[in-house]
Order: sequence, then structure tokens, then C-alpha cells
Amino acid sequence: MPRVSITIPGKNSQPYRFKLDREKVTIGRSFDNDIVIDCPSISFLHCTLERVSGGYILRDRQSTNGVRLDEEYMSTVDLRNDANVRVGDVQFSYTLSLDELDEEESVPLQETTDERSERKATSDDKPAKKKLNLNLVTTAPRPATLTPQVLASSSQGSGFLYGLCLLIAGSLALYAGLNSSYAGEQTKAGREGKFSLLGDIKDGRPPLARQAEDNSPSE
Repeated sequence: MPRVSITIPGKNSQPYRFKLDREKVTIGRSFDNDIVIDCPSISFLHCTLERVSGGYILRDRQSTNGVRLDEEYMSTVDLRNDANVRVGDVQFSYTLSLDELDEEESVPLQETTDERSERKATSDDKPAKKKLNLNLVTTAPRPATLTPQVLASSSQGSGFLYGLCLLIAGSLALYAGLNSSYAGEQTKAGREGKFSLLGDIKDGRPPLARQAEDNSPSE
């Protein structure tokens, strides 16, 4: 397993070992870190040891005294065995010799602090993307604006005709019912021939029962 050996001036080395599936190990002076280094030059969260393809990297977490490789300040270090790395004023020794890592493709991620600053400045200087002026889209006249109004007017006319048809049909059904009832009563009263409620009303002809009452002898 990977072995991290930390040499603190005036103290003995403290070896740390962890499994390869451990993706990140925090290093700093605070006691909630995975590796605690009790040294004034170490920040509370100084750096992280991160698993990448082909091995591990050491990434500075904007510490006060930084991370150095061969006395050059680095923001990201590709860890190699026996590399001369310092975390603050503390010597950082890294050892990893496993055959299975030889099959992984190593992707260089090493970057100096100056390169990181330059890259960040370059990305900050990029002009912002122009936003589409949505006001021009919303205020411009649209040819299809009148289409809903035309459809609404047409549907209103169709609705009126539909309602009128329903009224006529209802009236006809009502008359048919009344005429059928009237014809049944007149037939029972002994009336013969062709007759209808509308025809009797039009001719002013009273019902048969009323005719019988009119023709009865008066006392």
C-alpha cells in the first residue's frame, strides 16, 4: 500500500499507510485532517493527497507557506518515489511501489503556482458571452398575432348557430309532444279526420270537448 513518511524537524518520521481505493487524504495542522502535522508552518488544511490515474498527486489548498518541489512552489505535484517535496517547512516523503499501477495510464497534472495564477488570470480575462437581447424578441410584431383573434371570432359565430339550432330543435320536440298529447285526447273524445294542435289554433277551432259543451241544451 502507499506509504507517506513525514519528517518534522526535531522529531521522528511518522509513516502513514492507506488503501489504493482511498481517493483523497487531507493533510494539515487541524485535528480533523486525515494526516495531522503539528508544525507552525502548516495551515489548518494545507494540502490533499488525491488518487489519480497512474498514482497520486499532492494539491495545495491555498495554504500560507505552500507546497514546494525541488524548492519551486507548486499548486499540484505529480508524486514520484523519492521526490524532494516540502509541505511548508516539513519534508514530505512518498513511497509507492505496486505493479498494478503500471497498467494505468498516467496523466500529468503537475502545475506550478505561477502557472496556476496565470491560467486563472487568463480565464478571468475572457470576455463574457453576449446575452441575447430578449426585449427585441418580445417587442417585435409577430405576423401570427391576429390569428387567435380570428379563430376566436369564428368559434363565437359557430357557437351562436349551434345554440340557435338547439333552441329550434327543442321547440320542435316540445311541439311534437304537445301535438301528440292533444291528438290523443281528441281521438278519445270521438274526433275523426286529420287535425293538429297548430291547425286548430290557427283556425280558431276549439277542442272537441268544448264543442260538445257549447252544443249542450241550456236550462
